[in-house]
Parts: sequence; structure tokens; C-alpha cells
Amino acid sequence: MMRTTGVLRVNAALFATLALVVSSTAIMSTAQAASPPTVKWAFALSNVDANAPIAATYQTTGIRPGSLLTFERQFGTAKVWKAVANFHVASGASATVNLPADPMGAYRYRVLAATGRKVVAHSAVRTLFAYGSVSLLTICQKATNTDAGCSPGSVQLHNSVLYNYEIWTEVDQNTSPGQTMITFPATSCRSASLNIVVGRSATDYGPFPGSSATIQIAQSASDPQLITVSDTTQQDFNFNLDGGPFDVDTWFTTNGSNNYEDAYLSGTFSCYTSNGLA
Repeated sequence: MMRTTGVLRVNAALFATLALVVSSTAIMSTAQAASPPTVKWAFALSNVDANAPIAATYQTTGIRPGSLLTFERQFGTAKVWKAVANFHVASGASATVNLPADPMGAYRYRVLAATGRKVVAHSAVRTLFAYGSVSLLTICQKATNTDAGCSPGSVQLHNSVLYNYEIWTEVDQNTSPGQTMITFPATSCRSASLNIVVGRSATDYGPFPGSSATIQIAQSASDPQLITVSDTTQQDFNFNLDGGPFDVDTWFTTNGSNNYEDAYLSGTFSCYTSNGLA
């Protein structure tokens, strides 16, 4: 009788342990089943060229294949959400899709997931920046301070070549960092491509072989970027911007017979606002 009682006690303890395991598993299964549907997504590139296709990748959890995903963008000063594209959830719960192109600007997007007429999930909001061209003349006109002539024209140097330009300055400082040609506040521009001509007009003294002018882009959060252009020559200058304020500085190197150089510049900036201001 005592041996039988011991077996019964062991069996009772075993059954209690099994019941606890089954109960815990059931609770976990219920919690997993109750997890809300989600949709996660991202732009392939959040900085794109204006009027170019926009790629995005999404991933869903707990949303039936065939459900509708609606990509929405904010419009107008009232920031109204409007649908720009609809897609059915792929059987693999993730896919890459193409959205309509946007003009120059910064745009906020989100995704809604709906099964039938019921919205079952909202995504996080993400921002897209679409970049277009802004002239150097516009940047000069919007600068907080300028030592340059912000007016286009043309000049013929001593090499008999006629050059068109958007802004110009007389470079009369011969030590770095020289004089500040342009001071610009926080910017929406990411890069620029300039054409620089250095030399005096054919109606002035010159040329001055061995002389040059240096143009430098100075930013508080990035290393300086610069180019040196010899007298009576032309060069292209490409540089990147970090979104903060920047200065365009310039100085000249003399061959001993001149006391200044003239610099003529033209070009474009890649920005998401039409005036380059952030």
C-alpha cells in the first residue's frame, strides 16, 4: 500500500507539471496570436533626384496576403494626407514597389494596411528629399553676406576667350582664409558644381603667369574643400555640402607683378528648396 501511494504521488506531481507546461504554452500562443498586425517600410534612397522614380520596400506581419497597402503623402500647407499609390500585400509579406516621382521638395510619407474596409495597421512616417538644380546666382542673392557681384555678365580675358559668368569678385587678399565671398545660412543643398575663371579683363593689365586664385568652401561640420585656378584659365569645382551654414572664401597668390586677381563663377547647386535655404 505504501509503494502504491508513492506512485500515485509521483503521477500527481507529473500531471501537475504537465498541466503547468500546457497552460504556459497556451498563454504564449494566445499572446502571439494577439500580436497586432504591423507594416514596416523604408525608401531605397531617401535623397533622390526630383522627378525621378521612387523605390520603397515594405514588410508586413500578421496581415493577410492580398490586403491593400496604401502609400500616402502629405499635401499643401494644411498637410493633408492623400493616397499616391496602392499595392496588394505580396504572398511573401515583403516586396519592393515604385512610387510616383516628386518635384523638388521635402515630403512626408506613411503606409496604411487594410483588410477589406478595415485599416489594420499604420506605419511610421518617413521623409523623402527630392533634389533639383538651383543657380549660383540664386545662392548669391539669398546669402546673408556677400562680397561678390551677384549679377551675370561676360568677360574676355587676355587669352581672347569670352566667358559667361553669374557672379564675380575682385580677390585682393593674399593669405588664407582670405576674404569671404559668400556667407550662406543652413542650406537644403547637398552638392554643387561650379565653373571658375580667373584673370583680368583684356582691357586691364595682364596676363600674370604664375599667379592664381584659390576658392575654398568652409563648413563647421566638414573639412574645407578648395581649388586653385591659375591666371587666365578655367576649371570646374565640384564639392559636397553637409546642410549647415557655409562660406565661400577666396585668396590669391601673386607672381610679384600683380596685387589682385579677378574670379568669375557660374554653376548650379543640388537642393530640395528652390532658393537653397533649409
